[in-house]
Amino acid sequence: MISLASTFYLTTAIDYVNARPHLGHAYEKVLTDAIARYHILLGEDVALITGADENSLKNVHAAEAKGITPAQLCKENAAIFRQLADKIGLSYTSFIRSSIKEEHWVGPQKLWQLCNKNGDIYKKKYQGLYCVGCESFYESEELPNGLCPEHQKKPELIEEENYFFRLSKYQKQLEDLIEKDKLKIIPETRKNEVLSFIRTGLKDFSISRSVSRAKGWGVPVPEDKSQIMYVWVDALSVYITGIGYGFDEKKFKKYWPGLHVIGKGIIRFHAVYWPAILLSAGLAVPKELLVHGYITVEGQKMSKTLGNVVDPFYLIDTYSVDELRYCLISEISTFEDGDFSERTLIEKNNSELLANIGNLVNRTLVFIKNNFDGKVPNGKSNEKDKGFIENNKKAYEKIAQLLDELKLKDALNEVMLLSKETNRYFQENAPWQLIKTDKARAASVLYTLTNQVKDLAILLWPFLPKTSEEIFKQLNIKPEKWKDLGKQSIKEGHTISEPKVLFRKLELAKKEEKTDITFDSLDIEVGEITSASQHPNAEKLLVEKVKVAGGEIQLVSGIAKFYKPDDIVGKKILVLRNIPSAKLRGVESQGMLLVCESASGDVEIINPDADTGTKITLDGSNIKTHDQKLITADIFFKIKLEVKDHIAYAEGKVLLAGNEKIKTEKIKDGKIT
Repeated sequence: MISLASTFYLTTAIDYVNARPHLGHAYEKVLTDAIARYHILLGEDVALITGADENSLKNVHAAEAKGITPAQLCKENAAIFRQLADKIGLSYTSFIRSSIKEEHWVGPQKLWQLCNKNGDIYKKKYQGLYCVGCESFYESEELPNGLCPEHQKKPELIEEENYFFRLSKYQKQLEDLIEKDKLKIIPETRKNEVLSFIRTGLKDFSISRSVSRAKGWGVPVPEDKSQIMYVWVDALSVYITGIGYGFDEKKFKKYWPGLHVIGKGIIRFHAVYWPAILLSAGLAVPKELLVHGYITVEGQKMSKTLGNVVDPFYLIDTYSVDELRYCLISEISTFEDGDFSERTLIEKNNSELLANIGNLVNRTLVFIKNNFDGKVPNGKSNEKDKGFIENNKKAYEKIAQLLDELKLKDALNEVMLLSKETNRYFQENAPWQLIKTDKARAASVLYTLTNQVKDLAILLWPFLPKTSEEIFKQLNIKPEKWKDLGKQSIKEGHTISEPKVLFRKLELAKKEEKTDITFDSLDIEVGEITSASQHPNAEKLLVEKVKVAGGEIQLVSGIAKFYKPDDIVGKKILVLRNIPSAKLRGVESQGMLLVCESASGDVEIINPDADTGTKITLDGSNIKTHDQKLITADIFFKIKLEVKDHIAYAEGKVLLAGNEKIKTEKIKDGKIT
């Protein structure tokens, strides 16, 4: 294990709060927390900062869509992100909201002034392609098919006068720092990716926005009231204001620099822009960047647009926080993308946590209670016991090395392997037989097992803190530190507490049967008509081929009176997906094309402004992990779907495709059918 300083500082990324948190946010917090808890076990003074990136243009747009102010939106959503941090067990020392002037603004403004003093900020007129989702400008060659590579949306062309940072000045310095691991990027593949980007030639980048375009929302540029700081300059500054920069220099110097745990989608900002700004201001660059991958669902990146967002609150409330943490760390590579499903969570709980850790702890403590009056028996180790203990100490060293290298999945898997070996030790020594023939030897085995359970509790704390704390509670001792591993610190005669089951057998959660039929019953998504023709057997029907998520389907719809086949090819439409396939006059329809019908009988195809595959949601709703069941047409028609003043509603709430309201062009008021 490498020698470590007395302080350790790390951060999560600072989350956008334009929408609710998803499982990807929870995953990053679990990784960061595991690292923090490991360093706490080492006895270090750990500071962990997380928070909310609130001064972005996307937050302004999200607030406008909801008809509230950005301040209201950020206050509401930041509270939800903080709730997630608490529920997932993130051991943070500060939660910083970037829109709160008193706790943040001094830092980024001071940083700006230092960069300006160093001659690295200048003002010029600029035209560029801007993605609001990324809060970033792109060069045209960076946009496959003209779309943002991250959000698959067309950036808008922006022209205005802004301040720029001389990023090009720091190209060689950044390259040297990263090559020599003075700014260490983990894994190596991400390091090479950043170096490749730097070597293509760094261009100066815009670091402000006009007050008018930012709608006055954000941190003001010092001495220029017409400009707001670019959100990434402002948000990245949270990493230093959170530990006192601009407020408490002594605290700042105590902790900075540190480790940033981030997703691969924002690596450029953290590995290039951020260290360059720090260099300009005369500050140390971060020590390390741990860059994790995305969580996918059925092979696809989680996205509200695709409708496969997994709600971490649902998972924690349905199962438990440690069961979720275990699945995330042990199943998903720390450095690459990984797939998640509830079924995997359940299988790993039942076959690994319950069968391995839970079984070992419970049968060890129950055996002591039943055969030694709940007191740890006298332990006189033989050579076999000593060999077992020494092998375990070697495992501790390996686990420490993996944690030092931030290989969290590998480290946790080694802990589980150690638990399996301890179960094997239990089986091979068979204390249930020894108690009848050689009680002294049975006592020695249980003494060794008790202290090994204690060691496992220490090792589990970074990953499964609640489970670890419960094991210590059942052992009736205070939680111990990393230095206590391998010590036979639980002595003869110590009284354990009442043994309890650590894990229960899980089954896939079933949806509660609803007495009321609601919009939640519907699976509606955006489709695109690729071809259309007249129904061969019915003059009022058209047959459409429609591109949807996962492929192409065929629909039959009664719109021939209002549309010619050629008129609708290429149109985006709303498709009800969870209705059984049916043959209409001999032609199969695999869903229902939804239209707006006025009181006078006119019909309009609803043309949503969203990507194919986008799931339709209610404003303010949260998408669950499970799919909707098939419904009948009767159930669909019982749900009130309507258009009022050209806006689509269900159950009195606005219908959204992604973040966009669903609107009609011609029919002002009508029903959706």
